[in-house]
Amino acid sequence: MTSQTTSHITSRGPAPVERSTGAPVVVLGIGNTIMADDGIGLALLEQVQAQAPASPLVDFVDGRTGGMELLPVVQDARYLLVLDAVAGPVPGEVVSLSGDQVPRLLASKLSPHQVGLLDILAAARLLGTEPERIDVVGVVPETVDLCLGMTEAASRGVEQATPIALAVLAELVAAAEAVSA
Repeated sequence: MTSQTTSHITSRGPAPVERSTGAPVVVLGIGNTIMADDGIGLALLEQVQAQAPASPLVDFVDGRTGGMELLPVVQDARYLLVLDAVAGPVPGEVVSLSGDQVPRLLASKLSPHQVGLLDILAAARLLGTEPERIDVVGVVPETVDLCLGMTEAASRGVEQATPIALAVLAELVAAAEAVSA
């Protein structure tokens, strides 16, 4: 994974967690690629970064299964777009939530990473550094068993979720541009 001047992916693997560059919009992909469809958030992050126009207002962060070490990334974000696998009845279904819907997502235990994400968002709120706006775009996984690669349903879902995530990202960039103007 390479870094660019205007946007980049920051690895969240075993290496120490780095802070984002301070861009107001953070796109955070969460997942585990060795757990089949649990890698949805990372696949979606890769697609969104490849297709989004380069912007100094956006950081792309590969959160993997980072947990609380992602707190500085969330604290630095004014606008946060989380890409993840989310639970639901139909594998491959795309889920897009914003505003008040996001805490309901976390309370309903729809994401395999929501406990960590809920803890991170709660900590950011307690510290007075939570993002102004949080959006989630995800896909319902078919399986999260130990297995490399995603199922066909998850792959189709990522394809369908990509333009939705790009549209949300465009809204967040427009909001960031309006604030900085």
